[in-house]
Amino acid sequence: MPPAPSPFQRAWLAGVLALAAWLAGCGVIGPSKQSVETFCTEVVPVISEWRADALKPFGTDEFNGRIGSADQQRMFVVFSKLGDLASFQAPTMTGYTSSTGKGTFVTVEVNARFARGPAVIRMVLRSSGGDLKLNALNIRSPVFSDPSARPSTVQQI
Repeated sequence: MPPAPSPFQRAWLAGVLALAAWLAGCGVIGPSKQSVETFCTEVVPVISEWRADALKPFGTDEFNGRIGSADQQRMFVVFSKLGDLASFQAPTMTGYTSSTGKGTFVTVEVNARFARGPAVIRMVLRSSGGDLKLNALNIRSPVFSDPSARPSTVQQI
């Protein structure tokens, strides 16, 4: 078993973690709040076209691989039950992680109103080299549920 870290080592590690958290909060590490808002303002109307191919320029390779499958194509048929996009609010950042070699991941939620009802669009965005890309998407709305079922269901890509 390795020896316990010294008080100096623990203090140094705590300082490094605090600095990283502070830099992330200031937008120095990872995407800024403004760049996330700009990306979401651009991508939410494209999502509401309900066409997987329209999202490909905004997605990571992993995301684009998933939306190309027949199962995911059917998900867009389910999404289209919401109808046309009427309005949406500014995104709320709900999570932030960083992964060595993979980039920084930011989870955002966007409250939107569609022709047939409200929905929450949850996206995981990956920032790598200053670019934001869509890495995961799920949409939650009571429109997807059977009236006798749960009040809301989630559809995810």
